[in-house]
Amino acid sequence: MSEDHEELLQELESVEAIYPGYVTLHTADSSIVSIKVPQHEYVTVQISFPANYPSKGTPRVMELRYDDESRVVSQDQKFLKQLFQEVMDSAYYQNGQNAVCLFDFLTELDGILYVEPEQSEEASETVALPTDPFEHWFASEPITDRGSTFMGFATRVDSEEEAFQRLETLKTDSKIRKGNHAMCAWRIRQKSSDSQRDIIFQDSDDDGETAAGSRMLHLITIMDVWNVMVVVVRWFNGTHLGPDRFKHINSAAREAVINAGF
Repeated sequence: MSEDHEELLQELESVEAIYPGYVTLHTADSSIVSIKVPQHEYVTVQISFPANYPSKGTPRVMELRYDDESRVVSQDQKFLKQLFQEVMDSAYYQNGQNAVCLFDFLTELDGILYVEPEQSEEASETVALPTDPFEHWFASEPITDRGSTFMGFATRVDSEEEAFQRLETLKTDSKIRKGNHAMCAWRIRQKSSDSQRDIIFQDSDDDGETAAGSRMLHLITIMDVWNVMVVVVRWFNGTHLGPDRFKHINSAAREAVINAGF
């Protein structure tokens, strides 16, 4: 038995020990398995592990199955599978090669599948969105879905201090303040004092929208843009969107970044 195969078996045994009955093996070598998502057991994800996992190979999300179709009927199934694969890739590469990633993958899925609490009709109100961003900010078009509206803003910055200052300025607008979430991400590259190396600042803030900030940071990373802060404001009027909200957040963020000239 190879060292990789032994590590895979140990990882699956650990998951089964913590979540009895959640793991189903489909092949004798455990290369294809199905796992129920903890906290969201109506979703089962089928995963294929390459022979060189975890030393070099990345697990692949093959299929998603749902025990309760009513909870996912409104969601974009192709997008949801793609999102799961992005989470898997992120968990694998964050841990580094030669490290298993299944627990981190399952943990982050909780944030992806989290359902927002319903709000009372009395608490909801229709928000007139700003059509002109503040100075230095470039906006996306509003995206509206089932009562929620998303709008992206992007700006070019040269330091974290400048990024945070512009974010606070954006939040002084009364309509922005009425948003339920203002998640953001930034990537900044500066030269060191001796100009011999780059100093990197990159991070994100979910602002209560679990896992949104990290997905936005992933987006601007694969877009390969630097010295940017991107913000997506969400106005939530009571109907939960499930994972579809990440599609709208990414779309609004991407459009704002493009409009800002990156």
